[in-house]
Amino acid sequence: MVIVRIKNGKEKKVLNGYPWIYDDEIFSIENISKNIDKANVFTKDYKFLGTGFFNNFSNKKILILSNKETGLDSDFFMNKIKKAYSWRERFFSKPFYRLFYGEADGLGGFIVDRFENILVVQFRNGIIYSIKNQLIDCLIKLFNPKAILLRNDFETNFCEDVIKEKGLLYGDLTDNTIKIEENDIHYFIDIVNSQKTGFFFDQKDSRLYSRKVVKDFSFKSALDLFSFTGGFGLNMAKEGCRVISVDKSEEDLILAKKNARLNGVEDKITFVNSDAFNYLKEECGDKFDVSIIDPPSLIKKKGELSKGIKLFTELSEGGFRITKNGGILTICSCAYNFTLSHIIESMRKSSCGKNISFNFLNVTYQSKDHPWNLQIPETLYLKCLWSIIDKEDKYA
Repeated sequence: MVIVRIKNGKEKKVLNGYPWIYDDEIFSIENISKNIDKANVFTKDYKFLGTGFFNNFSNKKILILSNKETGLDSDFFMNKIKKAYSWRERFFSKPFYRLFYGEADGLGGFIVDRFENILVVQFRNGIIYSIKNQLIDCLIKLFNPKAILLRNDFETNFCEDVIKEKGLLYGDLTDNTIKIEENDIHYFIDIVNSQKTGFFFDQKDSRLYSRKVVKDFSFKSALDLFSFTGGFGLNMAKEGCRVISVDKSEEDLILAKKNARLNGVEDKITFVNSDAFNYLKEECGDKFDVSIIDPPSLIKKKGELSKGIKLFTELSEGGFRITKNGGILTICSCAYNFTLSHIIESMRKSSCGKNISFNFLNVTYQSKDHPWNLQIPETLYLKCLWSIIDKEDKYA
């Protein structure tokens, strides 16, 4: 077992529940015999802080999993998954949700989405990848799934020792496309080829809120920009809205059209295959009562904030330009480093000198299957700002 001592003052974050220790926070490391190994962590003067794993490949050197001395065996991991499952059962009546959400559930980098009897998993760092067989065994024992699918084909490698791959880890998968239900809306999902793990469960609450907005304001027209497989559009069409859904992926729009037919709203949604930024440049006039702009993560790190501000300013300007006076503009960010304050800054920049005011309506966040742990800021990443547009003279 690796013995790690951390620098004076760095123990506070560990005592407060933050699980990661970085390379520059370490005072000394002893007993290194392999690149990934179990580790006990101490203060500089050898006061015990916790136990976890050491990763020689990464700048994130230590993942602390417990503040007690424990064996980190199968029972330990089983209890972690049981606790996460208990949390979801408290809030969700149907078996469609993120079952395990990394650091927030106590195993940083371990992701599991549940589609009833099919589980889709990701191992997003070398430590979690090294214990994947134990974790899969726990999932099999707990849920007896029909299939467990690996989707480690994410956009970037998080660690050089994590292989970019996808494939069946357990059971039998007869069809790539499955059907789920969320808030009385039905979706076809391609869990093998679609983005991420196949579906964005994190927008569950925001999708439902879009229906409430349409109903409460008696809206008749809506834009779903970056629509993916139709989530926001389907919900607004369900309330009688006429929707234009825009996405640059032909494959996603094919599935979105199937979802529209599945829910009986195909006559209410027009699907446009276009880059979202180009669509906003080409459209003009007050067309929509509500415009929802939900882009993918446009920035990956803090150093790209200026780029993010520029892109979101462009989205905001395009959005309010084609949204009616008194209508609602919703802008979402799923990048942890691009905060609610950055969304607000972008919207302010977009309206400068244009006699546009944004009046706050609501903020929605990721749904409860993506728990926000206050000790771990990174676990809050998704935020959607809903504002009412006032196109009258600001000073009148």
